[in-house]
Amino acid sequence: MSTIRRQLTYLALSLSVCLLAQCTLPDDAGPSYSTAEAVPRHGTDKRIEIPWIKGAFRHVLDPPGMKSDPEKRLWYINDHCFYVEDNGTIHWFGITNPYPEDTGYYGAGTHQHIGHATAQHPFGPWEEQPHALSTEGSDKNIGACYVTRSEDRYVMIYGYNKGFWLATSQDLYTWQARQNGDRISLGPGTRDPCVLGVQGGTSLLYAAAGHEGVGAVALARSNNLLQWEKLDPALVSDVQGSWGPLESPFVYQRNGLYYLFLNHSHHQYEETLVFVSSSPDKFEWDTPLCTLFAHAAEVFEWKGKTYVSHCGIEDRHWKRTGLYLAELSWTRPATDEQTVRSRQPAAGNSP
Repeated sequence: MSTIRRQLTYLALSLSVCLLAQCTLPDDAGPSYSTAEAVPRHGTDKRIEIPWIKGAFRHVLDPPGMKSDPEKRLWYINDHCFYVEDNGTIHWFGITNPYPEDTGYYGAGTHQHIGHATAQHPFGPWEEQPHALSTEGSDKNIGACYVTRSEDRYVMIYGYNKGFWLATSQDLYTWQARQNGDRISLGPGTRDPCVLGVQGGTSLLYAAAGHEGVGAVALARSNNLLQWEKLDPALVSDVQGSWGPLESPFVYQRNGLYYLFLNHSHHQYEETLVFVSSSPDKFEWDTPLCTLFAHAAEVFEWKGKTYVSHCGIEDRHWKRTGLYLAELSWTRPATDEQTVRSRQPAAGNSP
């Protein structure tokens, strides 16, 4: 199927999914950051928009470290994040490693680098920077990260030793892993962090994790990005398994609503489900808004436009590697009144 036909098919499917789901939200319209139970859906929220990929994904970055690898191995990019400075400089941080010699993608010593690259435009050129963090020379693995700002410093939350740990930086280029503090664990298989700033200086931390034997999006909150209080999950699925079923949660705030991008990669590697809610701590598994064809999708804004990413360790099967970006557009579904009006004959025409 051509790229254009694929995008048109996706848009049609997205509209269908949204209309079938009635594009509804939980009863309470305001944020609660609580551990309240999910509430029944009702009504239609006209603020809801459907995200869709505008055009095709474009390859923008080879895995940092691959070009300088003395063994000339093929590398891959996996989960990652973006940070955009006020001057427009875009920073990419993420997993970058050589493919293991066998199929043991997650064996000891296979995930050892958090790479760093910068650009002045989403589509490049991108400049490779020294790795932000590395465990090279040991058999320790290091996982996905998320970078955010905290007063006079930058904070990176990254996966290590079956949980999250912290690193800090003054300039986004030199990072110091904190040697004190507690490991942050939000459940079995805790990984793939995402941080969202909300009202009152509170930050919410999302992560892929297991919950009572099924895949979930774990949740915690903090007022300083250093100490975290675990909350009830933001989303609980019916997918069996505590590690692996769901990955790479990313929450994006837009026009008073919260969109959760969640990779269902163990169903289909490039399947990212999108959920919408009026509160950042409650999403409902049974009514996704739409599906995007991307793995470990992250969303960021740059000079008035929105962009979405794609990558993945299993991309070698499709003979591609690295980081891919595309512009992300948004469209509103037709209301019932618009649908009825569009079906009425024009004046002077026979039915």
